Amino acid sequence: MKRKLMIAAASLLVCVGCTTNGGTDANPPKLATLTDTLSWAYGQNFADVLKQDVYSSLDAELVLQAARHSVAGAKQPLTPEETMAALDRLSIMQSRAMMEKNTNIQQRVDEQQAAYFAQLEKTNPNVKKHPSGFYYEVMREGKGPKAKVAQRILFDYRSAVMLTGEPYDQTYGKREPIMHVVGVPMFQGLVDAFQLMNAGSQYRFYFPYQLAFGASGSGDIPGYTPFIYEVELHEIFKD
Repeated sequence: MKRKLMIAAASLLVCVGCTTNGGTDANPPKLATLTDTLSWAYGQNFADVLKQDVYSSLDAELVLQAARHSVAGAKQPLTPEETMAALDRLSIMQSRAMMEKNTNIQQRVDEQQAAYFAQLEKTNPNVKKHPSGFYYEVMREGKGPKAKVAQRILFDYRSAVMLTGEPYDQTYGKREPIMHVVGVPMFQGLVDAFQLMNAGSQYRFYFPYQLAFGASGSGDIPGYTPFIYEVELHEIFKD
């Protein structure tokens, strides 16, 4: 029942926007109270999600008519069982659409990654391939001990989206070097990468998405995003 109410309410919110001013309002209401803010956020969130994929194909006028019909307590053309069956079907359609979308993204990124790595090997004689599948180059080799899983380390880094070169994050000029334990928590590519490095080293790593944030992504990082990490390992602690 909860899912049914959420889908119906969200569809109504999406379709209200479809029937006024082409989906936008140049003069949104003033949100004067907490209730106003929560109500607007609720509607905005559902609209952002459900204007995509199969939900965008719903008949806006019919959704509005059904909502008004229900609020008025009028007789429904569908039984509760028929309504639930229709919502189940809509959910299945949405799941299939998402699977197809993810498959298409995966195939495209797999091809782009393969082409990128092939070009990298062709043009950069210093690059090497790790057995786990990422590539790396030694910018400066350190003389200290080699890092191991569960050891505390101190390092600086900068990162970028591999396929576009767009900078993502860094410590340099933004915050102090990071003190961290190898592998806790850390995506698998970095776990393997740190174990290549001696204290005092600086390496550049090219991680396919499978060894970075995977198909799901993390926070504002979309799924299927390969990354470049440049890491400078300052110190390894033996405690």
